[in-house]
Amino acid sequence: MIEVIVTTLEEAKQAERFGADRLELIADFPSGGTTPSFGTIRNVVEHVSIPVHVMIRPHANSFVYSEDDEETLLADVGLCRELGAAGIVFGALTADGSLDERILGKVIKHKGDMALTFHRAIDEVRDILAAVEVLNDFPEVDHVLTSGGAATAREGIDSLKAMRETAEMNILPGAGIDANNVRELMETLDVSFVHVGSGVRTDGALDESKFRQLREQMRQ
Repeated sequence: MIEVIVTTLEEAKQAERFGADRLELIADFPSGGTTPSFGTIRNVVEHVSIPVHVMIRPHANSFVYSEDDEETLLADVGLCRELGAAGIVFGALTADGSLDERILGKVIKHKGDMALTFHRAIDEVRDILAAVEVLNDFPEVDHVLTSGGAATAREGIDSLKAMRETAEMNILPGAGIDANNVRELMETLDVSFVHVGSGVRTDGALDESKFRQLREQMRQ
């Protein structure tokens, strides 16, 4: 299965048509993603039939959030719930490089029945396996999107394997995944679901041929 990053209604429709199984809806792709607008969330949820998971990230400065940031992101969680999003994608850290369990707990209380992916904020923690152990105490976390603390999932494959062995939730590999490396990642990590962004794009635009190549490699 393939989760694809999209930023607009047009991209969401294209990704579904090209074979995506789930969407991660974001704004500001170059910065790693921030929360998309109300209109974008509503229109995408209304016009695609596959699950839409929405990025909850009030800014791209860091994953450490102030009280004002917290108020904003919790409001956005509530908005996604009201608009019918299937899930949210969120992560928060403390200033010393640990998971922010307090804010995570608040997000869990606000999210209702939506799925929760803890995103690549985990790749910036001091101890990634310790962070996975912490997340094991939050059964409401369904997925962890991660590159294993490396620049790409391929570079972090050993760490990802260790995370898979430790985690009680689904480890979702992401970063730098394309048709050239997806088979190796799937076999080494024993996963059937990957997260892709640039790997199915050409010059920034979604590329149907790259979707097809990725799917062919995954089916081998």
